[in-house]
Amino acid sequence: MIPIIFFFIACFFISFFLCIPIGPVNIEILHQSLKKHYPQAISLALGAAMGDAVWATCAFFGISPFMSSRYMEASFFLFTTIITAVLGFIAIRDSNFVEKKEEEIASRIPRKRWSLLKGLTMVLVNPLGIVSWMVCLSFLRRMKIFIPMELRYEAIFFVVVILGALAYFSLIILITSRMKALFNPSRTEKIIKALGYLLLGFSVYFLYHSIQLFFFNGTSFNMNSLLQ
Repeated sequence: MIPIIFFFIACFFISFFLCIPIGPVNIEILHQSLKKHYPQAISLALGAAMGDAVWATCAFFGISPFMSSRYMEASFFLFTTIITAVLGFIAIRDSNFVEKKEEEIASRIPRKRWSLLKGLTMVLVNPLGIVSWMVCLSFLRRMKIFIPMELRYEAIFFVVVILGALAYFSLIILITSRMKALFNPSRTEKIIKALGYLLLGFSVYFLYHSIQLFFFNGTSFNMNSLLQ
């Protein structure tokens, strides 16, 4: 039962921190908050949180086939090594152009009345959402922190992901309304750069386990044992 509790706690914070990198949802929520359009900002945040939960659920079911054998699991880790390394380098590169990127993203965002649907759409059109969750969930499985494949646990997982993302977006709205100076390009640059280095660290971790699984049979573990 303890691994299940840890899983939900971890997923809450994963959902929270995955929302930090700069993107159109963050910028739009920020703009709506600065204009004191708080109902629209909250609706947008809820829609985005639901979209993140959809990607997380897809990733939850999607990583199971990759963990069915040693070589498939090793191939998955090699794939995630490449993805996380590329995302890490992109984050570090883009951290130097935060202010310009914010302006470009904001200029492309259309103004619509259906804020919740807009937030949901903005997240679902980004395919990196499922990749990020596959990486995080595979890490939790590697640490033997996971939940059984049962509907009740999967439903709680969906809600926890929504709450995690919604907590971050709500924090943006709250802080923006009270302390606008905290949202400046310099601070955002440091956060994005730190996340970039963190992604590179994860890529090294996944490469290590990929090599273990490819060449050392004894290091694999049976994923079905986690579900019993």
